[in-house]
Amino acid sequence: MSTSKFTFTPTDVVLLLNRLALGLVFLLAGISKISGGVAKFVEESFRGLAPAWLPDWFATPYGYTIPFAETLFGGLLILGLMGRLTAGILTLMLVSFTIALFMAGQATKAGPIHPNIVYIALALLLATIGPGKLSVDGLCRNCCGGKSAA
Repeated sequence: MSTSKFTFTPTDVVLLLNRLALGLVFLLAGISKISGGVAKFVEESFRGLAPAWLPDWFATPYGYTIPFAETLFGGLLILGLMGRLTAGILTLMLVSFTIALFMAGQATKAGPIHPNIVYIALALLLATIGPGKLSVDGLCRNCCGGKSAA
């Protein structure tokens, strides 16, 4: 009978903290939008930031999807489930949000560097390196010996 010892490195701890921080930002943002009313979010916040060149047939469904996507992918990131894919999707979402903010002239209202730039860097790190061993992906890889996104 083989026993495997689970070990992790300081890098795994840093990746966990990264996932928790970024995942909570998205999870709480999504929950806030859902509890405040998705239609209210779309009409009062999203429509004012949607670029004029973005067709309404695309912008409206995207606006209604954002709160649920933030909640889902924030939760997945916290768990470290499908970590690289989740971080990649969050990166694309963040890039789209940041483009909209810059085009609406609101990107500089948050200071010299908009927080989304930092979030993009964190998401890219996770998309590139993976969620680490302290994640569902990492635990599955360790316990089951299977290949995962860790």
